[in-house]
Amino acid sequence: MALFAAPLLGAMLLMAPQLPIAVLQSGQRVECVTAAIGDRELETPLGVFRCPTDPVVKLVDGTQQRKDFRKLRRLKVIDDATWLQDLSTAGQLLELATACQELLALDAQNVLAYEALERWGHQLDAVPAQLDREQRVAWLWDRAASEDFPQSILAGAQLLDEVSQSSQAVNNRVVSIRELRSALRSKSVVLRRTSAFVAWRQRQFSLRELLLEISISEPLEVVRTAAAAGAHEIHAHSARQYWVQNLARGSDAHRAAAAWNLGRYGGADALQALIHVLAADQHAPGERFRFAERIIEVVSNSDRNALDLGGFNPEQQEVDFRHPSPELELLDWDSTFTVTKYGDSLRAVLLEALDTWANSKSNRDTAAWLEWYLNVWLPARP
Repeated sequence: MALFAAPLLGAMLLMAPQLPIAVLQSGQRVECVTAAIGDRELETPLGVFRCPTDPVVKLVDGTQQRKDFRKLRRLKVIDDATWLQDLSTAGQLLELATACQELLALDAQNVLAYEALERWGHQLDAVPAQLDREQRVAWLWDRAASEDFPQSILAGAQLLDEVSQSSQAVNNRVVSIRELRSALRSKSVVLRRTSAFVAWRQRQFSLRELLLEISISEPLEVVRTAAAAGAHEIHAHSARQYWVQNLARGSDAHRAAAAWNLGRYGGADALQALIHVLAADQHAPGERFRFAERIIEVVSNSDRNALDLGGFNPEQQEVDFRHPSPELELLDWDSTFTVTKYGDSLRAVLLEALDTWANSKSNRDTAAWLEWYLNVWLPARP
C-alpha cells in the first residue's frame, strides 16, 4: 500500500493549482490559499471569505487566465473598466489589487479602482479571529489608515458593515467624531474617503457642514463623491440646496462639482435645478427671461459667498432657519432665479449630469433637454 501512496501523493502535488481559484456552487470564483470540495469558508490572500450556503464545487488554476488578462490589457483589447470587472468576476484578488494600484499610479482620480476593491471589502473578513466583537471596529479603523493601499481600502469597506448605524450608540463599535473630523482632513486619500462614508453610516449630523464643504471643494473625485454621498444620506434636502446654490452662482470648479453631485445624489428634485441652470445657456449677462413660469436672470459675476455654510445648524436635521419651510427648494425662495453666465465646459458637465440623473446616455443637447422638460416631464407632474 505504501508503494502506491508516494507516487499518488506526488501526482496530487503536481496537480495542485499554482494559483488556486475556488469555484462555488453559484458559479462565483474566489482566489484562495487552500480549499477543498465542500468548503463553506475560504482563506484568501486578502481575508476570510464565508459562503455557508454556497459550497466549493471545484478548484481551477488561474495562472493562465491571469496571463491572458495581462495580454489583453497590454494590447488594449479591453479598457480599464472591463479589465477590473473581468478580474473581479474571475475572483483574481491579488491581480485585481495590483491592477487597481497600477491604474491609480497613472490617475489618482480613478474611482473605478476604489470601487472594485470596496466591493470585495464587503465580502471579506480581514479581522484576526482572536479579536472580540468590540475590538473589531478599532482594528479596522487602524487598518484603514494603513499605507498599504489594497488593505486600507478593503478595511474601510468592511468597517462600514461593522460600525453601529447611529451617532447615539454607546459602545466600542463606532468611530469617534473627533477621529472622523481629523481623518476628513488627513493626507491619506483612502482615509478621507473612508471617513466620509463612516460619517453617514453613523449618521453624524454634526459633520454635515464639513461633508458639504468637502463635497464641493475637494479636488479629488474619490473623496468629493464620498463626501457628497455622506451629506446626502445625512440630510438630503440641505445637501441639495447647497449644491444648487453653488451650481447657480459658484466658481467654475465648484459649479462642476455641484452639477455632478446633483446628478448622482439629487434625486427627482435635482432635475429642476439642473434644467433651470441649463436654460441660461446662450443667454448673455443682463438678460432676464421666463422659463417654466419662473424668471431667470443671467449675471456675469459669481457669488463669493456661495460656499458659506453659516446658515446650516449642525445640531439639527432642519435646514437654514431662513427657509420659509424645510421642504422649500432654493428655486422657490424668490420669484427670480439668478444664474452666473457659463461656457462650453460647464454646459458639457450639465448635460452629463442630466444623463447621470436619468441613468441613461440620452445624447440630448441643450435644446432637446429643455424641450423634454417642458413638454414631457412637466405635463406628467401632478
